Amino acid sequence: MEIWKMERRIYIILGLSILLILSTDILVFYSLLDISVTKSIALNGLKENVAMHRDAPVPVIDGIDTDIINVYNHCTLHLDASRSYSRNGNIIKFAWQVNDDGFFHGKTLDLKIDEKIDSNSVDELPVIYVMLTVVDERGIAGAKEILIRVLPDRFYLSKGGLSIKRENDVERVSLRPLSGTTLTYMLPESMDFPPCGIKLNMDIRKGIISKIFRVELYGLTEDGDAVKIGEKKYFLTDRGDIEVYGEIEKNSRLKGFQIRIRGFSLKKIEIDYSKSYIDFSPHP
Repeated sequence: MEIWKMERRIYIILGLSILLILSTDILVFYSLLDISVTKSIALNGLKENVAMHRDAPVPVIDGIDTDIINVYNHCTLHLDASRSYSRNGNIIKFAWQVNDDGFFHGKTLDLKIDEKIDSNSVDELPVIYVMLTVVDERGIAGAKEILIRVLPDRFYLSKGGLSIKRENDVERVSLRPLSGTTLTYMLPESMDFPPCGIKLNMDIRKGIISKIFRVELYGLTEDGDAVKIGEKKYFLTDRGDIEVYGEIEKNSRLKGFQIRIRGFSLKKIEIDYSKSYIDFSPHP
């Protein structure tokens, strides 16, 4: 009886092994097939049926290796697909689809970013959809999709933090002789800033016996660190608005900005927020 049970187990194990080998062979067989499907894509202004399959050409957008990127408003984004390639033929067609605005053709696309921004909340920022389709001489197509999140190119300073809208308000702050003063302006939530140039402009009304010697601009990280962005020293003869230039050198996740002012004043200085802002300009 025990021998019969053992033989039964052996047959079951042997049967399962055979099934496993057969299923593996089937998967390998189908993976070797040149499986293709047909997709309707707009090229040259017409809808064409092109083959999409496992050996499709590879679309490449120079400098973009993620599905979503951040750019600043009111800039021109240069998209270059010339490094796209096909393993079995030359690429003969390039088509760019931008939202529902139609299709553009060519290896490159200069996309002018001009969106209406009503909030500085990340979830409410405008997003542009772009799909690049490349077709090789065999009529086989490959596609790549990206999303472009549009960031404000200017934040106004305000008592409540950073705003996309100008506020007609004035704040009076003390300028201590030894420590100066530190002003902090926060965002509603952390935001990813791509590399860019920065300009800080502050309209400060100073008294007769007052002087600003140095202004420093810092970015505040999620970890609470203050990363220096720019600095400007002022002489006794300097007049007019405070201007500081700097740059964000790499992709940075920031939750706000900090301004440190060094100098002296017998009275409080006044910051006119209607003319105080931070500008962002992408690197050429």
